[in-house]
Amino acid sequence: MQSSEVQSKEFKEILFEQKDSTAVLYYNRPEKRNAMTYNMVQEFARAFDMLADDKSVRSVIIAAKGKTYCVGGDTSEFLTNTLEQTERFQRNNLELWRKMEKLRKPVIAAVNGYANIETIQSVDLVIASEDAKFGLPETGIGISPGAGITVRLPRVVGKYIAKELLFLGEWVSAAEGYRMGFVNRVVPPERLIEESLLIAGKIAKKAPLAIGAAKACVNFGSEMPLDDGMEYQLRESIAMFHTKDLKEGVTAFFKEKREPKFIGE
Repeated sequence: MQSSEVQSKEFKEILFEQKDSTAVLYYNRPEKRNAMTYNMVQEFARAFDMLADDKSVRSVIIAAKGKTYCVGGDTSEFLTNTLEQTERFQRNNLELWRKMEKLRKPVIAAVNGYANIETIQSVDLVIASEDAKFGLPETGIGISPGAGITVRLPRVVGKYIAKELLFLGEWVSAAEGYRMGFVNRVVPPERLIEESLLIAGKIAKKAPLAIGAAKACVNFGSEMPLDDGMEYQLRESIAMFHTKDLKEGVTAFFKEKREPKFIGE
């Protein structure tokens, strides 16, 4: 399904744009600090399902409208949901992050303002504005942070730093997030989207199947026992040797001395 079809869908709580080979998805509840509702989770999931098979899209940027990236779940729903509705929201939320992890395309978070760390847990790169703040405030209102963050975060920053962020619920700066290892780059606010698109553009010049394989090997192979991970990586690598893109890359680089034109086949 092409991105033009994605654009034709009526999203209420997210926005979709395509800039060249990059899809940009925006949190679009600025008046509610972009808090995630059940409907927003469903809209993001639908967008990712459509983008997965769209060859015109090489990467995805998640950004936000307004002064806040996303503070996490909408607490007004928490107070009115039944137990069954709470479980449905949590399970769908978990599945959304899994979709991001499984997507064979890079997902880049372009973070401005306040961002609940849960919302960046399954992206591949985090580009943060200098004014960005990251935190996990849930324990301060009586909730244990969920959506998989208590499993993923220790694998990125270690158990001790993860517990500090979880227990204290304090907001940390973009620079501190960079130091802790969950932010890739910190840029001036006015350059946030520009820098994210620049990185996406560089990725678009690489072979998309190879990018997808590399992402899968990091996300899944690195979490396996060593021998299993090596075998997983081997299978992914072997598959790349039998693609049209490899032939194009070798021909362009070694024989014709030109920029390769990868098609994802």
